[in-house]
Amino acid sequence: MKVLHFGAGNIGRGFIGKTMLQSGFDLTFTDINQNLIDALNYYKKYKVKLVGYNYEKIIDINNFQAVNLNNPEILNIISNVSLITTAIGAISLNKIALILAKGIILKIKLKSKTPLNIIACENKIQASSYLRDIIFKIIPIKYHEYLNENIGFVNCSIDTIIPSISSSFEKNTLSLIAENFKEWIVDKKQFKGTIPKIIDMTISNNLKSFIDRKILTLNTGHAITAYLGWIKNYINIYESIKDQDIKNIVKNAMQESGLTLIKKYNFNQQNHFSYIDKILTRFQNPFLLDKIERIARNPLQKLAKNERLIKPLLLAKKYNLSYFNLIKGIAAALYYRNKNDLESMKIDNLIKTLGIKKTLSQISHLQLDSQEINLIISEYTSINEIFSKKLYN
Repeated sequence: MKVLHFGAGNIGRGFIGKTMLQSGFDLTFTDINQNLIDALNYYKKYKVKLVGYNYEKIIDINNFQAVNLNNPEILNIISNVSLITTAIGAISLNKIALILAKGIILKIKLKSKTPLNIIACENKIQASSYLRDIIFKIIPIKYHEYLNENIGFVNCSIDTIIPSISSSFEKNTLSLIAENFKEWIVDKKQFKGTIPKIIDMTISNNLKSFIDRKILTLNTGHAITAYLGWIKNYINIYESIKDQDIKNIVKNAMQESGLTLIKKYNFNQQNHFSYIDKILTRFQNPFLLDKIERIARNPLQKLAKNERLIKPLLLAKKYNLSYFNLIKGIAAALYYRNKNDLESMKIDNLIKTLGIKKTLSQISHLQLDSQEINLIISEYTSINEIFSKKLYN
């Protein structure tokens, strides 16, 4: 099977690409970063060191191709592959939609009846459906019947940690250190044609619960760990979660979110709280010095209504459950200021222009005079008073 993967970054090389090659597929990486493409074509291989507690294994990755996203040849590749995956960051899906649409139109004009499945492996709820909606708007209506019959947009939940740190075990700069834990769950109902046999990929008829479990547990905890750690000048997640005050808030926030999932999906509470404990252990892995700046990036996305911080708060309110620690995490996210992060600076400009209450309501769609918005602002004000010197450093 021929596979095209968008995004040759950490998740692309360290998990998706590795998995495709281990599954015996013919893989092509594509990326906008020409230096990265050049390195892939020059070395033609790299290593992935899988690490965990009392576990270490090095895997050789090779037999792949790489092409720049802007290379005209990419359209021919899209028209000929059977599977496309992405790991480019949710905010970049709009950017590749036009390229995908052109490649699919070429596939149609070539009268290809070979099904094509597209799996967007992003930290966004129903990312593939989101990409599908964009592509359907681009492609003429006369081709929509073909799309419905032959192009599958498969939602998934993907969970692993691959930090943005330079490899210290290999001169090849493409090599990575990755967490041994991995979870990739896909929606069985959304595939077109035969479902590909991919190692480490679980087929599910109940994907939504797994997506919410991951986004509203791991991603909720990860984000809050990052934003609280940034306030205290920590550099990486490991340092932040070792701070007992931060760890307590993060654990309690994940449990608050977890109780909403237990209520919504009838999860077993003991099992779900054990899942939370496992996540905390993963955050404390000393081999994965994942930078806070990477996890905290794009706060506008993370503060959206259906995302990892606001959604569990609204569910807790709906089910009349506690959300005290979630409030702390949301306030910390609002406080995040990083001159290298355009979204954080946009929040800063909105606060200066509209004030904190209108800004929060605008980006999260919380009701302007609701109890929860007032609690968030109160917590934000407390953080600002204590740590204001950090704000623009």
